[in-house]
Amino acid sequence: MKAVVDTNVIAYFLLGTPKFVTEARAFWNTAAELIAPSIWEAEIANVIWMAARSSVITKDDATAKLALAGRLGIHSVNNRTLWHGALTRALTSGVAVYDTLYVELADREGVPMVTFDEKVLKTYPAIAKRPRDLE
Repeated sequence: MKAVVDTNVIAYFLLGTPKFVTEARAFWNTAAELIAPSIWEAEIANVIWMAARSSVITKDDATAKLALAGRLGIHSVNNRTLWHGALTRALTSGVAVYDTLYVELADREGVPMVTFDEKVLKTYPAIAKRPRDLE
């Protein structure tokens, strides 16, 4: 299955976040082609940094998790190709551009956006899906 993957799904998978890790791992086992706006790279590095800073993981674990993130096979799409559509979506929906970049990419590709973000799920139900809700 091809899908746009949100950073929160990647983060919960990498960090083993108890509330979401089982669902994230199950998704990862079925995903064949994953894409994301290139902003995901900075976002995941920041999430890992915050986890290390708050002692959720060690600094060594942080480095290893970032290396693993780089090996997940997620194809990064240049944000500039998405930003006009993302801004238009953000202006009409009230959802941040950071998030509408993912929605815009999913809509253009005709694939689901996989996320745990409740606001995105409610605002874009035809595009955004929780991992467990994919068919």
